Amino acid sequence: MILQLFQFISSLILACLGLRITRFEVPSLVSPGQSATLVCLFDLGSEALYSVKWYRDSREFFRYFPSMQPAYMAFPAPGIDIDVQRSTWSHVHLRNLSVSSEGRYTCQVSADEPYFGCVQEHRHVLVYVPPDSHPRIYGEVNELGDNLTVRCSSAKSRPAANLSWYVNDVLMDTGDIVEVVRHSDHLESASSYLHLPLTSLQDDVIRVTCSASVADVIRTSSEELLVSRPREKVLELKNCGPGPQMNALIMVALLGICVWSTIALERVS
Repeated sequence: MILQLFQFISSLILACLGLRITRFEVPSLVSPGQSATLVCLFDLGSEALYSVKWYRDSREFFRYFPSMQPAYMAFPAPGIDIDVQRSTWSHVHLRNLSVSSEGRYTCQVSADEPYFGCVQEHRHVLVYVPPDSHPRIYGEVNELGDNLTVRCSSAKSRPAANLSWYVNDVLMDTGDIVEVVRHSDHLESASSYLHLPLTSLQDDVIRVTCSASVADVIRTSSEELLVSRPREKVLELKNCGPGPQMNALIMVALLGICVWSTIALERVS
């Protein structure tokens, strides 16, 4: 309660003084190797500027003190490469962003005496790494041939891909993420299973596709798994995503069905 009252009084004082941040620009999504410009413009009102400081999480990496020499100071931090020559009191240029650059970026503006008002804005920056290949899909039919189990595995990315299943171009509600593997290079891969009862589907040919999306920016699709249902089940993999075409034919001979059918006919006869 006391803290809330203090914050309320502080906000009233700042409103009276006119100190406020008028423009704050920090990219929310970047990829390794990119550059970024952080922008922090402000209105001091009747106050004089004391300092402008930039933080990544709780670590300061850049400051501007107009009353000091040098006025600009940069501090080393993992994933922070500042182009000091292009940076000013309102703009900070970052180069060669990496996975270590991820975090919450804060601009803090402080006024000089007598009130020493302070305002700040922050935004979280996510570093995404796209996968270098499409997700891979594998299918297995059980011994009786009435259930299909399909596994989809995504390539390494950051963050881990969200996997979705499509059967005959219809998005399926089912599908379980069985694991997310975190690798030593800070990338992640995901796997999902789909259990499909073939007896509930009327089509002679069933098309199963797995789609992977990363940070709502990158979306790729797996090969298309074609399941035809004559007397002998045939699974065919056919690429339906962008990139080089790949065709693979997987013949699944269900000997169990043949044996079971032979025994059943002999018993009937």
